[in-house]
Amino acid sequence: MSNFFSREARTTKYRLLREIFINSKGEASFEDCHRMLAADSIVLSKADWSAIKHQYKSAIAAGETPVASVSVPAPVPAMEEYMDEPAMEEYMDEPAPAPAPAPAPKKPAAAEYPEWVKAKFMHQIDPHFTFENNLKNYLNGIEQMSRDDFAAGKPSAAIRLVGHQGCGKTSMAIQFAAKTKRPCVIIDCMTLREGLSLFGNKTVDKDGLKWVNSLFVNAIRIPRMVIVMDEINRLSPMTMNTLLPLLDSRGETYLDESKEEIKVAAGVTIFSTCNEGSQFTGTDQMDSALCDRFCDLIPINYLSEPDESLLLQRKHGLDKVRSDKLALVAKTVRSKFMASEVYTKSISTRLLENAAKKLAKIGACSLEYSLISHFVDDGSKDSERAKIRELLKGSGLSE
Repeated sequence: MSNFFSREARTTKYRLLREIFINSKGEASFEDCHRMLAADSIVLSKADWSAIKHQYKSAIAAGETPVASVSVPAPVPAMEEYMDEPAMEEYMDEPAPAPAPAPAPKKPAAAEYPEWVKAKFMHQIDPHFTFENNLKNYLNGIEQMSRDDFAAGKPSAAIRLVGHQGCGKTSMAIQFAAKTKRPCVIIDCMTLREGLSLFGNKTVDKDGLKWVNSLFVNAIRIPRMVIVMDEINRLSPMTMNTLLPLLDSRGETYLDESKEEIKVAAGVTIFSTCNEGSQFTGTDQMDSALCDRFCDLIPINYLSEPDESLLLQRKHGLDKVRSDKLALVAKTVRSKFMASEVYTKSISTRLLENAAKKLAKIGACSLEYSLISHFVDDGSKDSERAKIRELLKGSGLSE
C-alpha cells in the first residue's frame, strides 16, 4: 500500500480522509466525512470527498490492500430506511466554520430571523418526502442563488410548479424551505378574488377607515422568505396583474391605498403552483407576462409504483403486499385517465395515502368510502364506480 494516497496523505485533511475510507471499507458518505472532519475544524468539499473515494476504488482495483496507520473510528452507518432523505447536499446543515476568521467582514449568507418568524413560518422536515436527484441539484442551485442575492440586496428566483392535483407540488416547496432552514408562507390564492385583496383590505376601527396589509405583503418583506402562491391560476386576472411589478427586475410597486412602497426583500424565493386543465373549474388562464416572470417551470409527477408502495408502507404502516397492490391500482387508473379511457377522475397521491391509512387501520371495507365512492356511478355495470370496484376486487384488495 505504499502508493495509496501517497501524495495527498501528507496533509491532515487527506490523512484523516484516508483513514476514514480504510476503516469504512470505502463506504463513508460525504455527510459522514464532513461530520468527522468538522470535529477538527476542517472544511470538506464535495470535490475532496469524490477524489479520495475515486483513489480508494482505484487502489482496490489495482489489488492493493489499504491499511490504516492511525486509529480513526469508522462512521456508524444509519439504519436502512428508504424514506430517510439525504441532506440537500450543501444546505441541510450549515457548513463547518473555517479554521481562521475571514480577513474582512462579509454579509452573512443567510438571514437571521426574529423569533416570531421562526415560530410562525418555520416548517418541519418530512422524512417521507423525497427529491429526485436532478431536482435536488437544481434546488441546491436555487438556494445558493438566494444566498448570493441576499448578499447583493435583491430578490431571488420565481418558479412555477405544475402537475396533477395532490401529487406534492405545495409539499415540494415547503420541504425545500424546511431543508434549507428558511421560513415559508403559503398564500391560498383561491381566497383572493378581488383586485387588491392580495395586498390587504380596508377596515374600520375607532379612528375610522384604515388599510390593513395582507399576510403576503408582510411575508414578502422578510429576507430569504419562501413564498408559495398556491393555485395561482385561481386568482382573478386583475389580481394577477398586480403581481407583475413585484416579479420583474424592479421588485417593487406603490400601493395608493396604503400610501407606501411594497418591495420584495433580499433573497426571497417565490413558488407558484397550479393545476392546469379543463377539469379544474374556477381557474383562470395565466397571463403570458406572468408566466414569463415565473421563468422556471418544474413539472411535478406522481412517484413511481415501487416508490409509492414504499411510501404507503413507511408512512401509513400498510404491509408490502397490500401497498404494492394499491400502488398498482393507482397506476392503472391514472394511465386510463390520461388516455381518456374508462375514468374521468384520477387517483392523486393524497387520495391514495388516505386510502392506505384507512385500509391499514380499518380494513378492506374502508375502500368503499376512501376510494370507490369518489368515482361516478350511473347505476350500470360499466360505470366508473363499478369498474374501480372490479379493479380492486381483481387485485385482492376487497371482497
